[in-house]
Amino acid sequence: MTVTTGVAAPLAPCRSYGMVEFRAMASPCRIVTDDDDLARTGVDIVRELESKWSRFRADSEISCLNRAGGDLCVLSPETVRLLGLAETARRLTGGLFEPLMLERMRFIESTAAVGVVDAVNRPPVRSITDGAIVTIGNAAALPPGAAFDPGGIGKGLAGDIVVERLLAAGATTVQVELGGDVRLAGESWTGRPWEVIVVDPRDRSAQIAVLTVGDGAVATSSSLGCRWGTGPHALHHLIDPRTGWPTDSAIVSVTAVSSQLWWAEVAAKVVLIAGPGESARLMEQLSVTGLTLDRGGHVSGHGLAEGRRA
Repeated sequence: MTVTTGVAAPLAPCRSYGMVEFRAMASPCRIVTDDDDLARTGVDIVRELESKWSRFRADSEISCLNRAGGDLCVLSPETVRLLGLAETARRLTGGLFEPLMLERMRFIESTAAVGVVDAVNRPPVRSITDGAIVTIGNAAALPPGAAFDPGGIGKGLAGDIVVERLLAAGATTVQVELGGDVRLAGESWTGRPWEVIVVDPRDRSAQIAVLTVGDGAVATSSSLGCRWGTGPHALHHLIDPRTGWPTDSAIVSVTAVSSQLWWAEVAAKVVLIAGPGESARLMEQLSVTGLTLDRGGHVSGHGLAEGRRA
């Protein structure tokens, strides 16, 4: 379920603003704020965080941490914060959110590449990880043999940090979109309440809902997107920590609304993995609202105010 904003904005904005569209974290991004200088500052913040967190850059802090073999690494405050939140999310979700899945992801990707992916012939589940992420002051360590992938929680925290820094720099309105996930703060630059359009992942020309939100965040997790391998046995990227394989949940997409984008990212993922029998209870437990879409095309709202669904 892709989330976009701004589609319903008036042709002539009610106030002046600055907007920058760019690519970062392997995603299309957009920042709208008071003026062009602040918008460009937001882009610089995203790029700074990407340089620290990308697992595809050998010199990033995350890559160095993954190579450390369990030793403590001195890291920036932003990276220590990311790792601490990831461990908190694991604890608060009872392990349904597992931040140390990178080696397992690489194994599944290589398995899919040679076609050994059907339910009957899948290789045995290997141990994913044991132990927790440890953060001490300005340093952190992973369990020996584990590897961390910032993934959605990294993208979410990046959006939150952009909003925090721009507000501290004097911004009165901030709209941050990173790969379809949205963080909003302050007075809407459109002169109307913030609106977030939820696009149907089965038909990107259609929409499932228009959500009216205050300061806060909207994130989506879907098993209909990124895939490993080709043909009938292609696998998606959302791994169920309980099985070590991509989830077969009957829910195929979840949109979560929360005050913080990193938490909306976590909640959307674990609600999808847990499946329809647990979605309502989990959303309440995790203090989020939102929408779920199942394989049959049924859309369910969870805790949304009247009129927030299309």
